[in-house]
Amino acid sequence: MALPTDRQPRHTARLEGYVYRRSLAKRELLPAIGVGVAAGLAAFYVTRLFLERTPLLPEERRLGKHHASGRAGG
Repeated sequence: MALPTDRQPRHTARLEGYVYRRSLAKRELLPAIGVGVAAGLAAFYVTRLFLERTPLLPEERRLGKHHASGRAGG
């Protein structure tokens, strides 16, 4: 068995400017579409949770400017 120190380092030259893009088949796009749909549903769910939460203060105290001082809107 060859030890890692026995091997010669291989230097791979990066091909500058070489870009090959091929069009993907519909079957190859399914994982990306699935991740997009799952992320959208998760974002929708979290947003819905925040919008449906119960306010910590009653509405009349939230609308007043000085709710921390105990005065109701004056």
